[in-house]
Amino acid sequence: MVRVTHLLGAHVITEGDWIGATELCQLCRIDLESVRELAELGLLSPRESGAGWQVPAAALPRLRIVGALMRDLGLNVSGAALAVELLETQRALERRIRDLEHLASGH
Repeated sequence: MVRVTHLLGAHVITEGDWIGATELCQLCRIDLESVRELAELGLLSPRESGAGWQVPAAALPRLRIVGALMRDLGLNVSGAALAVELLETQRALERRIRDLEHLASGH
């Protein structure tokens, strides 16, 4: 027989949620100094709260990619930020091409 000893809780992150910098660093596996550098580069817009820095939850996916690029490819913060911006631009252009192809096909 299996016995459950811990209950897990979950919270669905929405567009208006904010994540504390410490939690963000754990989730993305990056250090706080890198988060500060990313803010200086304009990749995210943190806010100051009574508990410290908070970052919009919407930034979590791109920061996870930044963390992976830094760990897996050895990129520095600036290089990872640039790579993420280029990947996002590529995805936007690919969506635009699909939309235009859809319009051109008459559907």
